[in-house]
Amino acid sequence: MDNDDFLILRSGEAEGLVTPQEALEAVEDAWKEYGQARQVLSDPPSLHLATPGAQFRVKGAVLPESGLAGFRLLSEGEAARDWFWMADTKGQPLALIEASWLRSLRTASTAALAARLLVAPGVTSAAVIGAGQIAAHLPAALAAALPGLTTLHVAARQAEAVEAFCAGHQGMLPLQLQPAATPAEAAAKAGLVITVSSAEAPVIRAADLQAGATLVALGQADVAADVLGWAGAFFVDSADFSRPGGNLGAWIAAGATTELALARQVGPDLGLVAAGLAPGRGDAAQNVLAVLQGMAIGDLVLAALAWRKARLRRLGLRFGLGEAPSARFRGPTPRRNRSLR
Repeated sequence: MDNDDFLILRSGEAEGLVTPQEALEAVEDAWKEYGQARQVLSDPPSLHLATPGAQFRVKGAVLPESGLAGFRLLSEGEAARDWFWMADTKGQPLALIEASWLRSLRTASTAALAARLLVAPGVTSAAVIGAGQIAAHLPAALAAALPGLTTLHVAARQAEAVEAFCAGHQGMLPLQLQPAATPAEAAAKAGLVITVSSAEAPVIRAADLQAGATLVALGQADVAADVLGWAGAFFVDSADFSRPGGNLGAWIAAGATTELALARQVGPDLGLVAAGLAPGRGDAAQNVLAVLQGMAIGDLVLAALAWRKARLRRLGLRFGLGEAPSARFRGPTPRRNRSLR
C-alpha cells in the first residue's frame, strides 16, 4: 500500500484485528498521554445534531506523540452507524473505519484499565452487570488487566442471556464465570462491580455494594445516584460536565445532583492517575466510584492499531489520494452525441 493511500474498512473488517491485551496497553498509553499533554480532545469534546429520524454525535481527539488525530462519527436511529475517520497531525487523511466492534472493545478496555488503577489490593472476585456486546469483551479485558481475579459474577435482565454469556466464555479464560439471579446478588459477592447494561432505571444501589468495593459505571441509567454519597473517592475519565451522558446525565436529569455538585465532588481524572500525576484509591477500605463517559482518544488508538494491521494484511478498500490526472479539455460535445440520454 502506498503511503498516500486512503483505507476504508467496512463492517466486520476490523473485527479481531486488535487483541484484548493490545487494546488494554494502547488505551493505557493514550490515557498517560492525556494525563501529560491534557489538550487531546476536540473543543467541544462532543458535538450533537438531532433530526426527526436520528441522533448524530461527533467526538474528536489528537495524540501528538503518535502523530495521529481523528473523529468518531456516530449516528443513532433506524440506520445506526459508527465510523472513525483518522488522519495524521499534518492533515493527511489515512482511513475511515467502521468501528462498532472496536468501540465495544475500547469501552471494555477502558473499564478494565480503570479497575486496575482503582481496585483494592487482593480483590479476586468481580461482577459484570449486563450481557451485551460490550460486556462480551469484559472477561478477556479483566483477565488481562487483573490476573489475580478468579471469579466473575454475571447478571442481566434476562436469565437466558446470562446463562449463554457464561457458557460462551467458560474454559476460555483463567476465570470462573458464575450466573447471578440479580444484579444485587452479583454485586454483593464482588470487590469490583462494572455496570454496562442498557437498563433505563437503576439496577445497582449503594446498599448492594460491599464496603471497600470499586464501582465502574458504564451504562446509561443503571446506577442509582445514592452511590455519590457512598463513594469516598469519585473519578471520571473526562471532567467536562457541560453535556454529561450516561449515569451522570441521568442523575442530573432526575434532579439528584447538578453539574456544579459533580465538579465539586470529583477527584482527579483517570488520565492523571494513569500518568502517575495524581493518586487513585486512598486505602483498601475506601469506597471508590468511577463513571466513564468514553473519550475519543481510546477510539483513536484502537483505530490506529486496526489501520496498521489492515495495511499489513492488505485488507479493505484503498484509494490513492495523490493528485488526479489533469483532464484535457475536448471542446463542445460533438453534434452527433448531443441527443443521447
